[in-house]
Amino acid sequence: MMMMMLVCFLFVTASLVNGQDYLTCLRNSDAFTGINPQDTASNIRRQPGNPGKRGSPGDRGLQGDKGSKGEPGSSNHEEIRRLRADLLSETQALINDAIIPLQDKISRMCRATSSQVAESGWYTPFNGYQYRLTETEQNWQESRRLCQAMGGDLAAVGMRNVTIRRKLLTEVIKSVRNVWIGLNDISREGQWMWIDGVRAAEGNVNWSAGEPNNSGNEDCAVVNRPGYNGAVDVPCSWTEFAICEKIIPDNCQ
Repeated sequence: MMMMMLVCFLFVTASLVNGQDYLTCLRNSDAFTGINPQDTASNIRRQPGNPGKRGSPGDRGLQGDKGSKGEPGSSNHEEIRRLRADLLSETQALINDAIIPLQDKISRMCRATSSQVAESGWYTPFNGYQYRLTETEQNWQESRRLCQAMGGDLAAVGMRNVTIRRKLLTEVIKSVRNVWIGLNDISREGQWMWIDGVRAAEGNVNWSAGEPNNSGNEDCAVVNRPGYNGAVDVPCSWTEFAICEKIIPDNCQ
């Protein structure tokens, strides 16, 4: 008995010296409760087990395919398109503001020069238009269609200018008594209109004295050469010569 206790005491003491946990000595089937009074079976530490060997790492997975580079954002394309549209718009505005007015000025200067040459059989007072007298007498509507067939219309622009009218009476109409011009009140009685849309007024119609008088449904106008030199209203059904007017082609082009 004494021998057993001595062996346990030495073993336990050696365990404490080596820093290991307490061990259990059996005595009469009871657990050894330790050397110190506070030691009990519940607080005696057990010896930890040896750590297990770390397992070998698994095989590394295959590398995935590299993703494709994304396209640039659509907002950049929209901005570029907007800037291009703005540039085109500004360029067109510069053309309209500078080049077009210049072309118009050159065209008007060209028409005003004496270098404009009328077509054969036509006369020009150098107002940008040319004139000729029809060779047959017809009513107002037929005379107008004849002038249009020649590329013009019944005279209106030249008839509104006193100076040009005087030249036309002298150089084109000459001794012919009545000549159709582009003036009528067919659409509305009493409202005389030039065929180019200009409303007849005191400053652009040289009516003869007492005219227009609408005597016998007189809706078309003639210029009366002998004695009057002014406009007179007569029935559109009369057959008269007519003075045609058309623009001279721009020789500067």
